[in-house]
Amino acid sequence: MTTVGDVMTREVITVAPELPFKDLVQVIVTHGVSAVPVVTPDGAVIGVVTEADLLCRQAHEDDVPGAGCPHFAGHLTKEDWRKAAGQTAATLMSTASDTTSPTATLPAAARLLTRSGVRRLFVLQDEKLVGVIARRDVLRSFLRTDDDLRSDVDRTVFDEALHANRDNVRASVEHGVVLLTGRLEYEADVATAERMTRAVAGVVDVRNRMDFVWTGHRAHSTAT
Repeated sequence: MTTVGDVMTREVITVAPELPFKDLVQVIVTHGVSAVPVVTPDGAVIGVVTEADLLCRQAHEDDVPGAGCPHFAGHLTKEDWRKAAGQTAATLMSTASDTTSPTATLPAAARLLTRSGVRRLFVLQDEKLVGVIARRDVLRSFLRTDDDLRSDVDRTVFDEALHANRDNVRASVEHGVVLLTGRLEYEADVATAERMTRAVAGVVDVRNRMDFVWTGHRAHSTAT
C-alpha cells in the first residue's frame, strides 16, 4: 500500500525561531507556500507560521485598545494580539499539532487532512522533520493510469496477498474504477480482495462481482 513516505515532499522549507517578521514574509512569498515549520537546530519542529498568522498584523493595525484594557481592544483575544505584535517566528507561530509519519497510509493522511481542515501535514520520524505532505500530494495519486492501477491490484491483491490463480480472477479498470470478476477459493477472500483494492492509491471505486467456492475463510490466511 502507498504510504505518506512514498509521495511526501522531502525538501521542506523551514525557518529558525529567531527569524524576523519581514524575512518570514519573504520566505512564504518567494517559495509560494502557505506555511513554514519552525525548526530548532537539531531538527525538532516546535511550531508553524502560516499566512494567516502573518496577516494578523495587518488585520489589526487599525484597532484601538479598549478603555478598560490598556493592552487589548475589547473584541480581540490575547492570541490575536500576540500574533499582531509578533516580531519573530517564535512569537508568531502556532502549535504544529497536525503531523503524520512516513509509514502512515494515504487514506489515513487524507482523513486527517479532511478532519483538521489544514492544507498540509508535517511528516515526523523520531520527532524530527523528514517531509511534508499537502492535499495535492494525496490527490496526485488519482492521476495514475488505469494500467498502473490494474497492475498494482494484480500484484498486491491477487498475487502477494491472496495467492490467487490468475486464470480464475481479473481486475479491469476504467477511469479509476476497478471491476473485480472471477472466482476465489473462499468467501472471506472476496471481501479481502475488495478491501485491499480500495486501499490501492488512486482507486476511485470498486465494483466487486467475484464469486467463491467455499464459505468461510482459509485456515491460515495470508491476506493482510
